[in-house]
Amino acid sequence: MNDPRFDGVVRTSPGDPALREALLPVRHPGDSHAANLLELDDGDLLCAWFNGPEEGDPGTDIVLSRLSRGGERWSQPLPLAQDPERSEQNPVLAQDAEGTVWLFHPSNTPHDQKTARLIVRTSRDRGKTWSEPRVLFEGPGIFVRNPPLFLPDGSWLLPAYWCRPGGEHSTVMISQDGGGTWREHDLPDSDHLVQMTAVQRADGSLFAMFRSRAADRIHASESFDQGRTWQPLTRTELPNNNSAVQLTRLAGGALALLYNDATLERDQFRWVGEGAGRRKKALRTPLTLALSEDGGRTWPYRRDVQTADEEYRDSQLGYSYPSIVQTRDGALHLAYSFLRKTIKYVRLDEDWVRAAAPGPGKGRS
Repeated sequence: MNDPRFDGVVRTSPGDPALREALLPVRHPGDSHAANLLELDDGDLLCAWFNGPEEGDPGTDIVLSRLSRGGERWSQPLPLAQDPERSEQNPVLAQDAEGTVWLFHPSNTPHDQKTARLIVRTSRDRGKTWSEPRVLFEGPGIFVRNPPLFLPDGSWLLPAYWCRPGGEHSTVMISQDGGGTWREHDLPDSDHLVQMTAVQRADGSLFAMFRSRAADRIHASESFDQGRTWQPLTRTELPNNNSAVQLTRLAGGALALLYNDATLERDQFRWVGEGAGRRKKALRTPLTLALSEDGGRTWPYRRDVQTADEEYRDSQLGYSYPSIVQTRDGALHLAYSFLRKTIKYVRLDEDWVRAAAPGPGKGRS
């Protein structure tokens, strides 16, 4: 039975009157993960994620919910991808300059990401109806997590990564003909650094951040030729817990990053598994929002959006895999996995983050 809290109604947060939040409805009570938000050209918000018995199961599919402009209730999620023999994961949404909405997502045989191919569907009516799915990249082993960049030169840059027997490796796919054809541009020395999230800075350069499989620090890179080549990846000051992060550029020029402020370097972990497979897994709490005013070089403003509570004690899957967008009215909208039971949505203002006084030691780095 679904939890009655998961009704999609946007309410004032009981813990902070400056926040508005909702727990989205789910189709399956098992696993909800990997949310991705998109503001449409008419002001509606879309949220896609995967939902099913368990990550990797053939019954785990992509679903889509909508919050109408000015509305206060997320819709019941509709299925977008339901291959009965494969698992659908990590949906990514985008809307191009012509108004077409794009959905990208990997699809793999059960519990084997090394078999993943990348599927694409499009919608010309803002996500109400969709084209038939088609294979964009056969792979095998290709995954995505974060949305594409539409660059001023007309090219599209889609961050991706390869899941192969020897490990994982980041790459970007670039299209110069509106998604018709794509060319791969590799990121050298990016082994075990994945799920790139990228923005364009005011000076035209690209800045990207990466999840680290070592659960140590978020890594970063820059490109000065519209993503064709990238500087060597470097460790940042920000911790990473081997979980996804997402970055966006705000209308005023600041960068906003949503991430888990936890790392094995600080012994923030719990034991998982049994016997010989027992291991340390970094915590997926707290979930922190940070701002940078110098293109990602420093992050003086940091404030926790979600911290561990009583419910986390009994369900330690955490609060993770965030998505963040700024809408045309300036509001920030966040979505993330809430203990893998559902997707939590939060709306706030940029000033809420800036209320955390800048200075050394913010964010416990």
